[in-house]
Amino acid sequence: MSAGESCAIKAHIYASPLLHAGMEQIFCGPRFVLSDAAAQDLPRTAALGNAALELFIVDEKYCPTAIPEFVAELKARNSAARVVVLADQFELNAIMAARHAGVDGFCLTTSNRDVLVHSIALVLLGEVVVPSELLLALMGDGMRGIEHPHGLVGETLDGSAPQRPLSAREIEVLGWLREGVPNKTIARKLNLAETTVKVHVKAILRKIGAVNRAQAAIWAACHLPAETAAGER
Repeated sequence: MSAGESCAIKAHIYASPLLHAGMEQIFCGPRFVLSDAAAQDLPRTAALGNAALELFIVDEKYCPTAIPEFVAELKARNSAARVVVLADQFELNAIMAARHAGVDGFCLTTSNRDVLVHSIALVLLGEVVVPSELLLALMGDGMRGIEHPHGLVGETLDGSAPQRPLSAREIEVLGWLREGVPNKTIARKLNLAETTVKVHVKAILRKIGAVNRAQAAIWAACHLPAETAAGER
């Protein structure tokens, strides 16, 4: 492996042959090195240190065992690994169990390529990604009465007002966070530097008492006017 490859992200894909082929197109760039391990086997512990970061894409229907057990074993072998689960649909209890086991992202197989690429990028940055459709459904079903482990939805989101007032610009950024838009796209839409958007996001999280973008999106959906999303798309 060359010096450039040693810094690449090693991607392991556990999926049907058709989905596997599609995912290979996403990971064809120099940033990733595709694992050639057999799909039914976890990579050997000795092989897990070859890349700076390990990324596992797991199709729920093609996982050799139940997702929580599979991911728990995977994380036991490589605690720094990022894991994204793909499924046609997700149920709350399944997400809670999978998140407890260490899953970092949940993506629908019906998502378009750009959504999937952005979701994986957020996971690699340390964010937890959950389909916005699920979050909206939870809010419609009385989300506040449910306990969520590991910060998927925190108690701090129950308050109707932020801990400190949000600026007009922060409200604009928060509106786009609610839509699941990544920082790079927000920067382009608001004509800001991406580093400036990151500063706004950090300030927003602090002010509303959220610990990640998913929580901020939930707070925004509960408390921002429906039209607050920088309406000019």
